Amino acid sequence: MAIFRGLRASLFCIVLGGMLEVSAEIRVIDESAIPYTGFLSKADFDQRFPGELLPDPSALSSGWYVIYEHQSLNYYFGPVLLQSTGEDYLAELKDIVEQAVAQRPDIRDYRLELSFEPTSSSSSSNSNSASNPSSSPSGGTPQTSSSWSIFDFIKKVFGLR
Repeated sequence: MAIFRGLRASLFCIVLGGMLEVSAEIRVIDESAIPYTGFLSKADFDQRFPGELLPDPSALSSGWYVIYEHQSLNYYFGPVLLQSTGEDYLAELKDIVEQAVAQRPDIRDYRLELSFEPTSSSSSSNSNSASNPSSSPSGGTPQTSSSWSIFDFIKKVFGLR
């Protein structure tokens, strides 16, 4: 089991190390990709989860996002409908990142948090650890936008984005 964890952390280093992007764009990836960051090669991850490039966080759909930022890498996994589900994904990604950092201590100054987006002040500050998962603008559970509908929820449940 320890060998698998070491291999998983090594592959995560390769995936994240190889995915550096030159621009300040953000890459929005379905949250279901988080478990795969630990064992897929960069090429396999990119092929399976191409994501969507957006110019900035204000262009995001409303919802909870697990955010990983490091240098010019900006990954937003989501949107997640429920904060509690987002917290579970955050914990999983935090474990994977910690394993990667243990193998490659040069990975520093990353940001890993759960945030309700888009916010009026989508920050780009860095931190060394996961931020408070309840970082919604009002401090409580955010209100969903008026553009959300039951049909959007059904499409999300059945993977018909």
